[in-house]
Amino acid sequence: MSDVTRIPAGFAPIFMTEPFTTRIGPIYSKIIGNQFLLGFLVDETHLNIERVVHGGMLSTVADQAIGVNVAHANDQRNDVLTIHLSVDFISPAYLGDWVETTTTLSKVNGRIRFGSCELRVQDRLVLKASAIFAARATQK
Repeated sequence: MSDVTRIPAGFAPIFMTEPFTTRIGPIYSKIIGNQFLLGFLVDETHLNIERVVHGGMLSTVADQAIGVNVAHANDQRNDVLTIHLSVDFISPAYLGDWVETTTTLSKVNGRIRFGSCELRVQDRLVLKASAIFAARATQK
């Protein structure tokens, strides 16, 4: 279990609940301006055999960070689906680290949308990702 006293100020459990997010969490979110920041405190369940955070966990958080920001950009509330995710692993994250996202959006209107994300532990870059999302056909 995560030690909630180590969660940075302003972060709360992520507002969206789904079975997969619940299983890999807890994941936290914080809104600064018009950006959703996501973060998680690394616990034993996030580690691979090498005792660093599993790449699948890091990729999932990057995918969610870009997706939630694309879906809510410009006061929209869209459902979006990942079409493509590209990930570069830069450095490992370890047990007890707080991993936090920063997202940049490139295109937030229309059916196809683009964004990128960085995951960091303090100032250390852990991962860079870019993604393409499709808004549901009934949404513009």
